[in-house]
Amino acid sequence: MMEYIRKTDLGNPFNGYAPKIIVTYDSFKHVVQRLAEEGILDQFHIVVDEFQTLFTDAAFKGDVEMEFLYNLGFTDQVMYLSATPFMENYLYQLPQFANLPYVELEWPKEAYHTANIQKKPYYRQSIRRTAARIINRFKIEHYFEKKMLHGRELDATEAVFFLNDIGQIIAIIKDNDLTPENTNIICARTEENAVRLSRITDADGNRLGFTIGHAPQYGQQHKPYTFVTRTSFEGVDFYSPCAYTYIFSDINLQHLGIDIWIDVPQIMGRQRREDNPFRMDATFFYKVLASSTTMSDAEFQSNVTAKIAVTNEWIDTYNNSSAQLQNNMANKLRKAQKIDQCADDYVVVIDDKVSGARVVGFNELAMYNEIRAWDIRNSQYLDDCQVMTFVDDTTKTIADDPVVRAFLQNYGGTFEQCIKKYCDTIDAHPDCKEKLEYLPQIPIEIKNYYNVLGPEKIRSNSYIEARLKRLVNTSNKQETLKDATMDAFIPGSFYPLKQVKAILADIYRMLEIEKTAKASDLQNMEWLNVQPAQMRIDGRKENGYKIL
Repeated sequence: MMEYIRKTDLGNPFNGYAPKIIVTYDSFKHVVQRLAEEGILDQFHIVVDEFQTLFTDAAFKGDVEMEFLYNLGFTDQVMYLSATPFMENYLYQLPQFANLPYVELEWPKEAYHTANIQKKPYYRQSIRRTAARIINRFKIEHYFEKKMLHGRELDATEAVFFLNDIGQIIAIIKDNDLTPENTNIICARTEENAVRLSRITDADGNRLGFTIGHAPQYGQQHKPYTFVTRTSFEGVDFYSPCAYTYIFSDINLQHLGIDIWIDVPQIMGRQRREDNPFRMDATFFYKVLASSTTMSDAEFQSNVTAKIAVTNEWIDTYNNSSAQLQNNMANKLRKAQKIDQCADDYVVVIDDKVSGARVVGFNELAMYNEIRAWDIRNSQYLDDCQVMTFVDDTTKTIADDPVVRAFLQNYGGTFEQCIKKYCDTIDAHPDCKEKLEYLPQIPIEIKNYYNVLGPEKIRSNSYIEARLKRLVNTSNKQETLKDATMDAFIPGSFYPLKQVKAILADIYRMLEIEKTAKASDLQNMEWLNVQPAQMRIDGRKENGYKIL
């Protein structure tokens, strides 16, 4: 690193090039140490991207984040960046951010994307059963989700599961006999995760060879199943042309609770290909707050206050102890951090990479993250209605279109009521057809019936699904019949009546069309230009048809 930096004159970075160092949060302390040793730390600008992860990751690696912030304190050339909106009331309570200027860039309205997110409780209250239903459908029907766009039926043949539990991911893999050939697992690159994945076996006890994966880049091979944990989805971009997104959240488990305000926009931004028709579509599976996990605000605040008191006692004890005892305490406290993850206090052990000292301090990140998690539980997950409203508000599901909003407010009921509402809305507002086609709330069958049959034929059949299904099947066979006959009868050729009848009989049998073949059927096929004709064959006049 230092050899790379010395290639330029830091006093005049335009004389050659300006050195750039890209590093992860947990490795930043080593960069600070070397730059400080060389006396050039203050000549660098530090840009902290995706800084909201300092808060969102604090529950399980708050020591890493606090150590990162501590080492940032040795320079004032710092800028924090995030494209994810963050609640400022938490930001300003941290001393590292309290006095910093805050600049918010407002995107023009046309730059916003409309996200279409279906909200569903877990199937039978189980993540594994919910995932199994999705995977089984793909195995049988060869698609994850369908949608209608510009009158075309499209299939999602890849799925990305955002599920922040490596144990649940392993269980899903084993439940559904998934393999490394069809499954990609993107998670934190830790030795523990690597070992757990390597131990996944098949039904006979043979290790399958799973490893920690990565997101394929544009044009590279994508697998049908991709699982992504929270520690990996920030900055992970996917370039699949046909991937659908599934998000799993259980607010009753700390590591599985998704912050709808912050995490959902992050996840929805991960699919990067503009030509992926499912890019802004997702299904959000969730559990609301269980009554057994609730406590009053007073009880929660009392718990936080008690942990603050314990933390301050630890810090005082450490500061008033001998150097030998301090070293012993710091080692034990650091081990405790990894085990209890601030369950009993907010103590943090930090290595000062400039002075070489070890510091025992107060983990404000962990405390405010705990308070934030409490606020999320009570503001987003108290009941189904609250979850649905929050997802819609966060992702601008129906944008500002009053017609679409009115449609969704009154949409529901029997199949006949739903398809009637769909037809009537498009009749009154033809310009909204494409927007309605894009809504995942409307079954693909309704969109398909409308595009194949048209509103008048749907009305003349009283909106009855069984009738519409028969008509669509007939229409689909008609399209297949068209293709088959155009392939069989070549323009410029003459076909005797017996040959016409034999060819049509074979086509009807192949397409399972219950009809007796007649040569005259050819004249009723509007897509063929047919003319009755005669031709002498082997000295005999044969009646038939010429294809023009």
